[in-house]
Amino acid sequence: MASVAVALALAPASAIADPAPFGHACTPQNGVRFCPTTDLASRPASFDGTPIDVDVTLPATGDGPFPTILLLHGLGGSKTDFEGTRSPSYSNWFFAQHGFAVVTPTARGFGNSCGKSTASSPGCDHGWTRLGDMRYEIRDVQTLVGLLVDEGIAKPDAIGSTGISYGGGFSTMLAFLKNRVRLPDGSYAPWLSPNGTPISLTAAWPRWQWSNGESIFLRNGRSPWSRTPTGVEAKAYADVIFSVAFGGNVAPPGGDLSTDVTLWKQQLDKGTLGPSVQPTLDNTFRFHGVAGVPAPAGGVPPLLIQQGWTDGLFPAGQALGAYDAVRRANPSAPVALQLADLGHGPGVNHPVDVAAFENQGLAFFEAWLEGSGSGAKPPPGAVTAYTMVCPASKPAGGGPFKASSFKALARRTLRFGTGAKLKISFAGENKALASALSGAAGAGALCTSHKPDKKNKATLRTTSPGVTLIGRPVITGKVTGKGRYGQLDARLWDLDRKTGRERLITRGGYRLTDNQKGKLNFTLDGNGWKFAKGHRIVVELLGRDSPTYGASPTPFSATLTGLKVALPIR
Repeated sequence: MASVAVALALAPASAIADPAPFGHACTPQNGVRFCPTTDLASRPASFDGTPIDVDVTLPATGDGPFPTILLLHGLGGSKTDFEGTRSPSYSNWFFAQHGFAVVTPTARGFGNSCGKSTASSPGCDHGWTRLGDMRYEIRDVQTLVGLLVDEGIAKPDAIGSTGISYGGGFSTMLAFLKNRVRLPDGSYAPWLSPNGTPISLTAAWPRWQWSNGESIFLRNGRSPWSRTPTGVEAKAYADVIFSVAFGGNVAPPGGDLSTDVTLWKQQLDKGTLGPSVQPTLDNTFRFHGVAGVPAPAGGVPPLLIQQGWTDGLFPAGQALGAYDAVRRANPSAPVALQLADLGHGPGVNHPVDVAAFENQGLAFFEAWLEGSGSGAKPPPGAVTAYTMVCPASKPAGGGPFKASSFKALARRTLRFGTGAKLKISFAGENKALASALSGAAGAGALCTSHKPDKKNKATLRTTSPGVTLIGRPVITGKVTGKGRYGQLDARLWDLDRKTGRERLITRGGYRLTDNQKGKLNFTLDGNGWKFAKGHRIVVELLGRDSPTYGASPTPFSATLTGLKVALPIR
């Protein structure tokens, strides 16, 4: 026995203390160590027993604890989405090569985290997707981090989160929760490891994220986090989300509201969003996004929010909701924005712009998690923006344009209006054009030109002096409405008078209150775009823009007067 003790004492430390995240062996790959979950039996259990499929990638050397990055996939994806060498600057290998432990989980309800093919495996009896509920999917991620902290893998005060789309929303929620977890009853508790170590998110870089879960599905044309009145269904986008969700493990209808994805879709598609639907809307607002989350003590951790001007699913307002909330609470808070022609379709994701933002993202994490490159911390409120360009095949957008705040991106305002009375109704106008402009169009669709709808007289226009739109246009005026569930849909066009064809630049949906009378203040999604000198800037107004937005379920009409348009100009 003595000889065994001596042998152990003389053994190299690396032979005794090789890291094994979640008990999984690591193998050298691509200059790092890859530690995967290789079978269903070895999936770690979340707080409620749901097994989560997760891989960890470690730097080539060291025992930990390491500064740690959570790398989170999009809706319907899996842990493998950002694994491997496909992306030279956004993958598990890339971040591990820069000294980070990288955690890549599969969200519950998909893949081997109780997705359809594994739904009958042990522990999956309640492993349904809840479409990004912070009490479940976000707490799953927090539980995994806690386990890694107790294993000496993750540093509890050097945790960063990033992800795209679904994972971007997760990262924003993790930031606003900061050092808290959300319990199933909606209350908060400290974020602790199983052994009781306090944990706090240190920094987050959400990409293509959402901050208000309700406005993913409903748009009312007011401020980003406005809930009154209930918005117009963003039908083209909602249909995409639900089609992906139903590809995962969805709970049987009729159960707890937080799991009843089938009911959510049925209620939205009906279009008559009365009191019976309010519990569903409250659920998405309170638990699917940060709009309903009280600020943590000391404010949110540093945030670098990336959003697409041309992202139809999560437009710029989703970023501005979180950005503005943080800035209102503390103007010197470390929050910054990245804006470009990117994100979900019709965003293009020009390679040069994406690479520049990814370089900024790495420097952001190195500064906040590793304490290196202090100059890489963006100044509070800073914005870097690129504009849309056509053709979409160009490698880069226009810019970059930089400013100390989102408001400062625009240097002046171009205003125009009309004294005419304009009328809209639930019937809408050119249905073929509306179909061609479906909000779920693919990348670069905004560069396609169209023949104008000459029958629609509800338009405002001016001649461009050669200006660059950069921000969110606002339409003001007065409305006299008749009927319930009315809506005002808007499209902003660039009309080339030489060819007679026009490009859609931005759009928006505005919910009218029942029989609304009085002022309107309608904010469109926004974009960055250079209007050539001599082109017409045209705003087209409609009472129906289906299939992008759900059509009103009942007849209505409205008369619009005193209309003015304000374009933020660089």
